[in-house]
Amino acid sequence: MGYDLDQRLRGRVWKFGDSVESDAINPYYKYPKMEDLKQHTMEAYRPEFPRLVQPGDIIVAGRNFGCGSSRPGLVLREVGIAVILVETVSRLFLRNSIARGIPIFMAPGITSAVEDGQQLDVDYKNGIARNVTTGAIVAIRKFPPLIERIFAAGGLPEVARARFLAETSAVPQTDAV
Repeated sequence: MGYDLDQRLRGRVWKFGDSVESDAINPYYKYPKMEDLKQHTMEAYRPEFPRLVQPGDIIVAGRNFGCGSSRPGLVLREVGIAVILVETVSRLFLRNSIARGIPIFMAPGITSAVEDGQQLDVDYKNGIARNVTTGAIVAIRKFPPLIERIFAAGGLPEVARARFLAETSAVPQTDAV
């Protein structure tokens, strides 16, 4: 399932602070099955989150989002998070998110521009996030075209599969006699 970077998104904000740990996002060590994990994601920071999160919601967070161990945030997509906007993100979490096609964008100043529960309009194509209530606008940092293609494909496995299929269909087949 790819992510259309040209599509504008509007959703309710769940606001978090700095240094949200990957073990709290994905407490796999306690809940190894996705169905159980979905009922406990982010509860260390917001106990109501797993119960109240809805498809199309947006996470806004401060600096160093996803710090800690090498746990991907796939569960956030599974509970319906449409996009994650952060001041900064840990390098490993960013790489894992890109590899899995989870839209995460850096938008310095985003935590000052929006409050929990407000509506945010995310327009990656034009590089802005706008608070629907106040009109405050924050720039979204754009990714290079290669990263954008990974998001559009749905992640690295999908890019690799498409490349494999394209390359193998271009190779002439010979019949063994």
